[in-house]
Amino acid sequence: MQFKTILVVAMLCLAMAGVSAAAEDVKACWEPCGTPVEQCDKDTTFVLFDMPNATIVESIDGYFYIDVEPDFNSNNERILTVNDIRLTIFHDKYLPNTQIMPSDQDNKEGNNLIVEEYNSAISYADLNQNGKYDLTDGVVYDLDGNDVISAGDILQTDLPATDINTVVDNNGVAELELFMTQGELGQAWTWVTLSHPAVGTELTTISSGSASELIHYVDADNSDTYNKDDKVYLIQPHDSESWWMDMKVTIGDTRVFIPADDPCIPECGTKVIQGDHDATYLLMKNLNAQLAYYTHGVIDGIPTEVYVDMDSDNRVSLGDIRLTEVSTHYPPNSKVVPSNRFDLGHELTTADQTIVRYAETDGLVGYTLGDAVYIDLTDDNVVTPGDIRLVEVSVYEQGFEDPFVYAAWSVVASNDVDVGDDLFGLLDTDGVRDGGDYTALNELLGYIDSDCSGDWTCPDKLYLQQIVDKKNYDHAVTVGDLRLYVPVNDPVSPWYGLEEWPYCGTKVTSCDIDVEYALTYMFTDYAWIKFVDKDNDGVFSDDDNAYIDMDGSDDVSTGDVRLTDVAIDGEWFYFNNTKVGDQHEGDKGDEMLPADGALMSSDRDLLGVVPSSGFEVYLFDNDCSRDWTCVDVLYLKLIDSHERDNYFVTHGDIRLFVPPELIGEANGEDPQEPECPYDTNDNQQIDIEDVNTIIDNYRTAGGMTISDVNAVIDMYRTGSYCE
Repeated sequence: MQFKTILVVAMLCLAMAGVSAAAEDVKACWEPCGTPVEQCDKDTTFVLFDMPNATIVESIDGYFYIDVEPDFNSNNERILTVNDIRLTIFHDKYLPNTQIMPSDQDNKEGNNLIVEEYNSAISYADLNQNGKYDLTDGVVYDLDGNDVISAGDILQTDLPATDINTVVDNNGVAELELFMTQGELGQAWTWVTLSHPAVGTELTTISSGSASELIHYVDADNSDTYNKDDKVYLIQPHDSESWWMDMKVTIGDTRVFIPADDPCIPECGTKVIQGDHDATYLLMKNLNAQLAYYTHGVIDGIPTEVYVDMDSDNRVSLGDIRLTEVSTHYPPNSKVVPSNRFDLGHELTTADQTIVRYAETDGLVGYTLGDAVYIDLTDDNVVTPGDIRLVEVSVYEQGFEDPFVYAAWSVVASNDVDVGDDLFGLLDTDGVRDGGDYTALNELLGYIDSDCSGDWTCPDKLYLQQIVDKKNYDHAVTVGDLRLYVPVNDPVSPWYGLEEWPYCGTKVTSCDIDVEYALTYMFTDYAWIKFVDKDNDGVFSDDDNAYIDMDGSDDVSTGDVRLTDVAIDGEWFYFNNTKVGDQHEGDKGDEMLPADGALMSSDRDLLGVVPSSGFEVYLFDNDCSRDWTCVDVLYLKLIDSHERDNYFVTHGDIRLFVPPELIGEANGEDPQEPECPYDTNDNQQIDIEDVNTIIDNYRTAGGMTISDVNAVIDMYRTGSYCE
């Protein structure tokens, strides 16, 4: 094999030997360290909590509410109370989708009596007539329980809740045709009258139909209980096989209460659809798929037409995914639809299910974000002519300045420079082949149920996951997952070009629309937070330096995080929110002491966001390395009674450490320029011009000290960018 180097990306942490990351794959979109996560931030996750005592009730005045908790007056009569939610208008004073406030009329004695409870009223109108509750179906409170819309019922959503489209064949091309417009039969929050056009429409109970099962809330104020301004949703329930789908706000859930003028969430009475800020992209796993190839399309022992046979029926059938070009008719990343007469029904042969493998291309041990993925059709654990690249691969050849770039879905040719490179199983974590590294394709697949049908259908998106054997990662779209099929760039799909979504053949990275911010637990309270006692007085003081001891060595070492600015003997200066590198940094090797009371109460630099106790610190693994590397982010969570939100980033979490290079265009804002007092020419790096300017300022009493001079020289020497 000729000498060559495969380099998918440049390495970000040049100063940290052995700790590298895929810089081009890690995007800059974080808010600065020390800031709390807010509900409109990209990295937040909308976690749902139960409301086990919620019921739909009628008041003595004939108005309807969600009674969140049963409350009783002095006569032991059940009553409405503050924060219960109106489902109907109250006289002409209060609108539906509002909470009862202390001074409101329906919170006063006499008006707040509850006279009726409805335990199975939550229903849907199956307007697309597919026999299942899905995204388009409108939600109705069937208060008389007669299974049809009738006078007195309440529309929770528009009817239908979204436009209903059907797929039609237009001269062999699948296209969408509008069947019914959103709201055509009625608008959300309508209290149905006898003359309403939806009267008589059939209804089906959603699961048990009870509020206690279907109504959940997002704890917007982190109070550990339902409270004013919390967001309330009616979930689309899933069976036990997909239980995790009901733990977060997902596509198809209905907004029952959203505070007025919320800056980032659509109004109440609407359903969550793909692309909404509150949508969490969890993956359905109810698949029976297999890797297969066209039985009569084998040349020299190598299959030429490869599919994901989504129903394992050994036939090209509706919903199957082409991973290669099929003759000249259909491209890779195309889904089989009814009009595809050229291969529909063709016989398929089951392939070895473990031949989706990776090549080490990013310098991190094991299968990680930057690694290339292939279908090893010859099953020989090396890149061989006829294998299929599932991602774009850049390969550097000795003697060539620019890389050879091979597109996702391309077939390896005999003269390609990646021929002969080693391949490994996708479960590999140590770069050494063993039997446990290989698993069947179906175990790696999950899909976003874009239409909430509960099954693999036309608009859904298929992912090849990086499995880490943790439920929060393996049940959600996370960094490193590979988009195996998306309709947006499938010319055969009726959804071609109609969605804003990353293309197939790409991996999920931080800041992408579909990424979820799953977390790994690191430590509790001050177990890893320590200090260097520079003045040797045995207690933390203003002259001492605080760190997170990431390797538990009790010495300042590579990868530790500086929580305070560090100045050493007037020769070195390092900002807080920086990692200790592997260069000859002035604080390396310093002994660290356990945190004391003075440190726990300090508000110096990043210590100002760390409470004295009652918190946990979690890792966001930005490169899927399963290890602490230079692009990873740390979050601090306060310990509360909720455990469900522990393993995702949620509002109220504190960004404890964010690599300065990653602070950028969060929430669509312009990237932030990193703070750098020594960057005199504003080019975002320290160069010789900056060094000369600082020295001149020092010599002419221009406000610079010898510490400044030493600091800028050190930054120039180590090649540090402004941070």
